[in-house]
Amino acid sequence: MVDPADKRARAEAGAPLTVAPMVERRVVMITGSHHMQVYWVAATVGRTLHAFPFAWLIAEGRWVPVESTLLRPPEGDVVYTWNEVCIACHAVAGRPGVAEDLRDTRVAELGIACEACHGPGEAHAARHRDPLRRYLQHWSGAADPSIVQPARLPAPASAELCGRCHSVGLFHDEAAWRRDGDSHRAGDDLSATQRLVRHPLRASREEGPAIDALLEQDPDFLAGRMWSDGMVRVTGREYSGLRESACFAGGELSCLSCHRMHGAPPDDQLAAGMDGDAACVGCHAGAASAEHSHHSPGAAGCMDCHMPHTTYGLLGAMRSHLIDRPDLALTLTTGRPDACSLCHIDRPLAWTAEALARWYGHERPELSALQTEVSAVALWALRGDAGQRALAAWHLGWGPARAVGGGDWQVAILAALLMDPYAAVRHVAARALRRLPVSAGVEIDPDGSVEARAAVRDVLIGLQPRGAADPARLRGADGGPDAAAIRRLNTERDERPVDLRE
Repeated sequence: MVDPADKRARAEAGAPLTVAPMVERRVVMITGSHHMQVYWVAATVGRTLHAFPFAWLIAEGRWVPVESTLLRPPEGDVVYTWNEVCIACHAVAGRPGVAEDLRDTRVAELGIACEACHGPGEAHAARHRDPLRRYLQHWSGAADPSIVQPARLPAPASAELCGRCHSVGLFHDEAAWRRDGDSHRAGDDLSATQRLVRHPLRASREEGPAIDALLEQDPDFLAGRMWSDGMVRVTGREYSGLRESACFAGGELSCLSCHRMHGAPPDDQLAAGMDGDAACVGCHAGAASAEHSHHSPGAAGCMDCHMPHTTYGLLGAMRSHLIDRPDLALTLTTGRPDACSLCHIDRPLAWTAEALARWYGHERPELSALQTEVSAVALWALRGDAGQRALAAWHLGWGPARAVGGGDWQVAILAALLMDPYAAVRHVAARALRRLPVSAGVEIDPDGSVEARAAVRDVLIGLQPRGAADPARLRGADGGPDAAAIRRLNTERDERPVDLRE
């Protein structure tokens, strides 16, 4: 698959393009149900599935290059193979069947079906074909030995069951996995087949040599998944975050404390009532009080402060599952946005530093002039690395943040991100722009040509009201946004390659 951006660049430069012959392939599988759909086609040899070059974004109702859906460096030609990546978690008892360059892949069932969480079900089905036995088992209220029920497991074991897929982990024997698949079944000890990869700052001394060996083989392994202090940075790795939380260490918290796999909304699978402070106050009485939060009731929830959206994935931001507290010293060290700034998108870091010092006695860090005057989220959007830019763009369009510190001042900043070299950042910015009333009716194509995107950027900047609030401190002489100043800040962005491995 050739990068679409490279094709456009070659065409704009007048370079000849080689027209490939028409190829017909059957789509044999579709993955994705409520964010995007990826289509898989069979290779000509073996049982290998490659991603069709375009994915379908469900919310937008449009096709986009598959490359655009992942936050990875814009250059490169990558073929996505289902057999050795997706199959590990998106199928039941998957066996890649890799032998040299051929794959004889097999699964017990495609998709995340019942046996993925409950273990092999043949004995269970046979046992309960007898209606009398089935109802006696139900009425007894006792555990059924023929099947695994995650809700009946001790909290650590229940969370570990989810952690088989939702963690930063590696198989102990990668070659055996590629050949024969994973022998782990629901309820087994996960450590027998996989090891949880922890950041060196959080790992024990015994884990150090294995991490050193891993980084020697893949120097970017941790950077593609974690912030520099070990907090998980990409979605789908929630168990790794939860494991590092003090709440989990107590032995009572598990994934099922908040989530339900059946009957809950598909986006987050939160149990009824667990989308607010009820998820926390059951253990932390008084945690939602104004005395603790320094916010009026309903203004901010426990999760907004202790589980902010600092995890990236699926062209958006997700809540961190490492339950933590706002700490500007960590923000300045790691680059991970702090919870206060992600809600108060109109405030600079100096404002947050003052509030944390006054309320909780935090030491005031040394800040630059920009960090004292300019909205922190605006700076991350314009000057941050690609991951920070994506998170900042998402928060500039996030409803609760717009209610606290939004308006129309974000338009020019988000419009500037339509020129970002990372397609995923452009898509996140476009989604945020579509949520702003002032952008209504403007056709925004994040994958359009450079000229087309520049034209839309200029139109959007022109729509930003003159004389509006300007927390980014980027207003021009006419009272509108200072486009030149925005571009100047954007040229100072962190250009280090970012490859977030969802």
